[in-house]
Amino acid sequence: MMVQKDKLSKILNKQNQLPYQIAEYLAEKIIHMQIKPGERILEAKIAQELGVSRSPVREALHILNEKFLVELLPRRGAVVAGFSIKFIEDLYDILKVLYLLLSQKGVSKISDENFNQIAPFFQTMEECANREDFEGYYNAIFDFMEAAIKIVDNPILERLIMNLWPTKKRMMYATLFKRKHDLKSNLDFFLKSVAPYLEKRIDLVENNIVDYLEQEKENAILLAKEFELSNTTKK
Repeated sequence: MMVQKDKLSKILNKQNQLPYQIAEYLAEKIIHMQIKPGERILEAKIAQELGVSRSPVREALHILNEKFLVELLPRRGAVVAGFSIKFIEDLYDILKVLYLLLSQKGVSKISDENFNQIAPFFQTMEECANREDFEGYYNAIFDFMEAAIKIVDNPILERLIMNLWPTKKRMMYATLFKRKHDLKSNLDFFLKSVAPYLEKRIDLVENNIVDYLEQEKENAILLAKEFELSNTTKK
């Protein structure tokens, strides 16, 4: 998936936000596996590509380091973070806590009115799954999740989740891509969660979330093992 020229122009339109916009540009490439785990990101190359100095690129790499997308290594510089099993386990432990809290708050606030705000995303996900539109399905998941977070209306919880958003999106893109011909299995989780939410059955909602995150963690660990095996074979 190539980054469009008009997107580049938008990224560079506000000088005072330049490091954050360069970080967003690079994050999209990392999330969509255009820059692979372990691959170096050269400041000079990115600066030339975007027509900027190296200083905002360097700042952008520090931002990506804070988002767990890039590692800053002595004598090697910036490298796309790999998929370590420990990191995956740590990530999903934290996501479980945050998503369970989000679900508790969501159940207490759900109504027919705000459910109607997120219902179209379910329809989009179902349509994309039926025609095996991976990119459309993937984007619809995060559109739905973002709308659900807004309904809860807890800025602190939202910030905590959004800070992990880039690495969660990257992990999900990589694992879901490997199952892109079986999107309906992933869709089932979201569909079977609707009734418990509307009925305010927090026990069922929480069980669904825990089961889903455990499955996602297992998929991510399998991916990490494949990545380690691939690197070992290359050596």
